[in-house]
Amino acid sequence: MSISQAAIVETVSKHQLRGLPSRKAAAAERLNKIRDLATALMDEAKSLDHENGLAETSATIDNLNLKSRLDFFEEVRRYEVRLITRALEITGGNQARAARLLGLGTTTLNYKIKAYEIATTA
Repeated sequence: MSISQAAIVETVSKHQLRGLPSRKAAAAERLNKIRDLATALMDEAKSLDHENGLAETSATIDNLNLKSRLDFFEEVRRYEVRLITRALEITGGNQARAARLLGLGTTTLNYKIKAYEIATTA
């Protein structure tokens, strides 16, 4: 679990948990409600991870000066990995749709996925 995912879990209030069916309710109903809450929390954590990555990239650019040293190719690689990973998340792992979203050909996207060793769901 990432730091942002842990932070989301910690923010679950007793008020949110009150919305769960009581223990007297059917187990399937409680389980579905808990799954819905967990899914919403995990989606929020992914969004926070994405926003954190964008903030880190922006900070790297903002802090660039004559005394700093930057590995241009490593920064580009990190950014491409983040973009490709996010596109795959949005498209549910569908590489053709992710390629269209990024304005790439499917062959180019597939090459980058292999070159960067990006884990895919498919």
